Amino acid sequence: MSELRNIPNVGDQTEQDLLAMGYTTIASLKGKRAEELYEEECRLRGCTIDRCQLYLYRAVEYFVNTDHPDPEKCKWWLWKDDYVLPSPCGAVCAECGNFPSACSGCRKIRGKVFWLQYTDKDVCPIYQCCREKKKHNCGGCPELPCARFMKDPTLSDEENEAHLKQMMARLRKEGGK
Repeated sequence: MSELRNIPNVGDQTEQDLLAMGYTTIASLKGKRAEELYEEECRLRGCTIDRCQLYLYRAVEYFVNTDHPDPEKCKWWLWKDDYVLPSPCGAVCAECGNFPSACSGCRKIRGKVFWLQYTDKDVCPIYQCCREKKKHNCGGCPELPCARFMKDPTLSDEENEAHLKQMMARLRKEGGK
């Protein structure tokens, strides 16, 4: 048994696959992206493997590349597409400090986000708009960013501005997929 087994979610089979791909230590995985590991394993096996392995590799990437990984965020199922791909507003649930303990992710909680307590809304207006338009997110919307984007009252103006820039960049890249 190698030190790779100290990584959450890495069992015997994943350990053997990582070793076969040339990763013998935790340090050897630093800087590797989950998508790269998944594609490498698919090549190693000669077929497309279950997407759950990608989710596991996302958890591995988080654990290996984070100075003090939150044990709650190390569960592979928290790295599914719904939590890693941009939410309706362009935020990424897995990157949020409120995920998963205070918030289970926008799609899972159907837009009933924690910050609604600071508004007169029952559902996030961005989430609601995307649902009405049958869109996964706001990418590709000609009104982007619209008045539905609100400042988070728990953050400074500078933090809000930085988050908005990140969200807009993600949404422009996604184009409303």
